[in-house]
Amino acid sequence: MLLYRHLDWKTVERLTHKPLAAQMSVMHRLLQQNRHTHFGNKHRFSEISNYAEFQKNIPIQTYDSLRPYIEEQRLTGAQALTAESPKFYAQTSGTTGEPKYIPITPTTLKSHSDEQSLFSYLQYRACPHAFTGKALGIMGAAVEGNLDSGHEVGSVSGHLYQSLPKMIQSRFVLPPAVSSISNYDLKYLVILRLALAEPNITYAGSPNPSTFLRLLNVLNEQREVLIQSLVTGKLDAIESLDITLKTELKHKFKPEPARAAIINSLAELTFANVWPQLKLVTTWTGGSCGIALTALREKLPPNTKVMELGYQSTEFRGSIALQAETRAGMPPLHHHFFEFVAQSRWDNNAPEFLTLDQLTLHQIYYVIVTTASGLYRYFMNDLVKVDGFFNATPLLSFVQKGRGVTNLTGEKLYEAQVIHAVKDISVKLGLISSFYILAANEKTMSYQLFIEANPSTPINHVIFSSLLDEKLSTLNIEYKAKRDSGRLTPPSTVWLKPDVSEAYKINCINLGQREGQFKPAVLQYLHNLNFPLADYAIE
Repeated sequence: MLLYRHLDWKTVERLTHKPLAAQMSVMHRLLQQNRHTHFGNKHRFSEISNYAEFQKNIPIQTYDSLRPYIEEQRLTGAQALTAESPKFYAQTSGTTGEPKYIPITPTTLKSHSDEQSLFSYLQYRACPHAFTGKALGIMGAAVEGNLDSGHEVGSVSGHLYQSLPKMIQSRFVLPPAVSSISNYDLKYLVILRLALAEPNITYAGSPNPSTFLRLLNVLNEQREVLIQSLVTGKLDAIESLDITLKTELKHKFKPEPARAAIINSLAELTFANVWPQLKLVTTWTGGSCGIALTALREKLPPNTKVMELGYQSTEFRGSIALQAETRAGMPPLHHHFFEFVAQSRWDNNAPEFLTLDQLTLHQIYYVIVTTASGLYRYFMNDLVKVDGFFNATPLLSFVQKGRGVTNLTGEKLYEAQVIHAVKDISVKLGLISSFYILAANEKTMSYQLFIEANPSTPINHVIFSSLLDEKLSTLNIEYKAKRDSGRLTPPSTVWLKPDVSEAYKINCINLGQREGQFKPAVLQYLHNLNFPLADYAIE
């Protein structure tokens, strides 16, 4: 930790006094490194000497605009997007059924590693006692599959975990290979069996607090199976795993009759009574995760601190929390080049691009980022808020996805996917509908479809809901993963009375929308709905 403090924290802390200088250095470095790529040649990287020219030469990008360069480099090896060849690709859902593959170059991976070292030090500084015992860290698999080009698809967290020195890995309860178990029920069972054998867990980390709630549900549902496994040192369920992992787990599973007796003596099993030494939980605390976190806190030991994992995505890490029990974090201004547009200006098609040093306290902005992965002026469709400053650098907290996207527990569902799904199901069932809204319910961790259908249509909301679940799972790999793991509960359908669409439109116009530009948002958070759709449900 002293080394991390000296190499990582002190270096970045100095930069926060002059964020614009730090950011210009990053911008020039990324342009210089990639000036001879196909993208760099087309957008004249070599001619860019200041931020104004950077804006002029490079239009705002999306994944779809970068996809041809990503695919060219992936399939041919040409320096289409980055001078470095990607080590592997990280996968996330796209706006359609086709996934996004984010290139992870050696520089990208090194940046993630440095950011994780920095965050480790800040967690240690916030709660030193969390580092005295074992750590329960739940992360993605280093390798999740292979593309047709032979490249690996995997998670950055998995690669970083796998590359840790054995001495540090020994602190973790879970061996890296556990993250590769594809059956979620079995994975949770294995995680719990390994964790139950370690009474001195002082640290726990996972991106979404709903994962911890799901673990507690499985722990209580499979209580007898897990206690019996502690007694015997065996777990029959692992026989279906590949021989290497099965052998490793059998070596770790040992009879723990005394521990089994303690667990058996408890009533409801919680983090508080099963792992009473837990000092720090690191997870997302903002947006819809705040609801799951509130429920989780009731199951934690009373003095457990919670530390925000930070604004991060498959594309990049956007903030690093400086202390526990705060949502805002410091942007890694030494690795990525940040641009921002005030929410109102972007939504009104009048963007004014701002650099990190130009942000205002309490304002909400869309994020545009340039990274070593070849994401140049990449529009994230994420909203962040300035919640304070560290020296001269703004501290950012994630608010929510922007227009046309919802994200309850990491699924990142897009409006285009919803339209595609409802259209296909309507054709299949012979349904005619001109108005529907899919609402993301943060309290139930589920989606609710409000749909106005033609009166002659036979109404079967159970079938429609099942088909919707199936279609969204096909169109969105992240949605499917969250449904398979139980973090998202099944969607439901509410049939609406005729002409509710007109009442909804009038309400929106009364709230200030222009009638000539009125277009209902098909995908919304339930708490943002300013109209009581449930009051128009057909009984």
